[in-house]
Amino acid sequence: MPSGARLVVDSLKREGVKVIFGIPGLTNMPIYDAFLEDLQNGELRHVLMRHEQAAVHAADGFARASGRPGVCTATSGPGATNLVTGMVTAYWDSSPVVALTGQVVRPVIGKMAFQEADTPGIFANAAKYVVQLKNIYEIPIWIKNAFYIASTGRPGPVVVDIPRDIQLEKIEDVKWPERPEVKGYRPFRTIIDPVKIKRAAEILVEAEKPIILAGTGAVWSNATPEILELSELLAIPMVSTLPGKSAIPHDHPLFLGAMGYYGRAEASMAALESDAMLVVGARLSDRTFTSYDEMIETRKKFIMINIDPTDSERAFKIDVPMYGDAKVLLREIIKAVRELGRKRDNSAWVKRVKELRDYYAQFYYHEEDGKLKPWKILKTIRNSIPRDSIVTTGVGQHQMWSEVFWEVLEPRTFLSSTGMGTMGFGLPAAMGAKMARPDKVVVDLDGDGSFLMTANNLATAVDEHIPIISVIFDNRTLGLVRQVQDLFQSRRVVGVDYGPSPDFVKFAEAFGALGFNATSYDEIERSIKTAIKENIPAVIRVPIDKEELALPTLPPGGKLKQVIVRDPRKAT
Repeated sequence: MPSGARLVVDSLKREGVKVIFGIPGLTNMPIYDAFLEDLQNGELRHVLMRHEQAAVHAADGFARASGRPGVCTATSGPGATNLVTGMVTAYWDSSPVVALTGQVVRPVIGKMAFQEADTPGIFANAAKYVVQLKNIYEIPIWIKNAFYIASTGRPGPVVVDIPRDIQLEKIEDVKWPERPEVKGYRPFRTIIDPVKIKRAAEILVEAEKPIILAGTGAVWSNATPEILELSELLAIPMVSTLPGKSAIPHDHPLFLGAMGYYGRAEASMAALESDAMLVVGARLSDRTFTSYDEMIETRKKFIMINIDPTDSERAFKIDVPMYGDAKVLLREIIKAVRELGRKRDNSAWVKRVKELRDYYAQFYYHEEDGKLKPWKILKTIRNSIPRDSIVTTGVGQHQMWSEVFWEVLEPRTFLSSTGMGTMGFGLPAAMGAKMARPDKVVVDLDGDGSFLMTANNLATAVDEHIPIISVIFDNRTLGLVRQVQDLFQSRRVVGVDYGPSPDFVKFAEAFGALGFNATSYDEIERSIKTAIKENIPAVIRVPIDKEELALPTLPPGGKLKQVIVRDPRKAT
């Protein structure tokens, strides 16, 4: 007779799971015991992370790179609570992760048992859904439900909490569910409203200065071809949110880059000047639209495509809100545009957008004797790796430099913690992405502060033969915090500067990884090519001046029109 733990493993396999990231403990140990044979015969692979937060980030990176839910597991108590940061990160960025947590045995739940935590309560607002199983019969249906909930509607993370005694129980007859059954859960459906489709097409055709804003939903719906087709059909410039960078090839002549707080100034200015905006899969966050009042000052018309109806209700009135799969709805809009049989000449608008791009370019690409500049470091890395390489980032100045200067050339190849801004995301997310796409070169663009948050997982990368490359922008400070203190708090810099520890080359070598100290652009290129050739984990330390700023930026609480493109500490 199979045990509950065996049901868990078989349920995962029935959902197509091949990789699990996690750490065993007392209350999830029966699950580990159950999949021993599956590990030995190669049907499953377990990746032993060095911290549960990193296990979620790895599962998250796997999901974003593959488009399928990533899976992680942890024991009860501190194991489960260590998942929280990673789960909130996935939740805010709409990434499908399924977390299986062990729980103390049912008779002692609620009695402050050893390593007990109120997992349902803790994750109630940190995940899309959380369930604690009550008996062995619930295992098959709730594993299926978890994957269904995680991947339908707006994707998101799900927690299945399984008491240890349920895992140890035996069952005679297993009834495998043919379909999920979640009472009260109604994933958002695609609603094709011909009136709205026609109105959206008319707005875009008649607009003098239309623009397309691509967000995360454009990535999850694989809507890149449709966005490009519509853009080219009507000569509509495109911008993106930070996570939406992964939706649009940056070498497309009509793409301006990511807009927003640390985005490209020309993208933000074009968005402000536009008279019609088609929002595709973006939730209009305060990092993209720093002021809703500012965005509607031009009285532009807004068309919004989103899987989540509540997103169109948070900011301002949307003229044409449409709900559902962006790919499907964009096809309908394209069809309606063609049926209208007319379009406005947008050449003046396209010329204006080019003027904005050319004007702001003068502020971006400066060199300085004796210093490595972030824009040129990123250009060097871009030229050293294949077009379809996957890049992850940590959080800090290096993330903002990547937002402005990293060129995404293929969809789903830029992964970053954007909604939550979680330091330490880069390394484990890169590991998960590499597990999902082993044929791709995977590079983690990181900062010294962010990297050290989860750097212990470099041991996992070495032990598990996951050949990712971490490029560390090393300025020995929490650069983004320091920048705000420096520029907006009267240079009262406190609590952000590091000392000389660690030596990142020795650090990498201590784990068995390659370590490089790249002090020139040529050395960066050689280090990357060596790491790719050797096909083992590598760390490339790149020195950055502590005074280097992440520009463009805004003053705290500032509007997009207040963008800062020059170093205000220097005389103009």
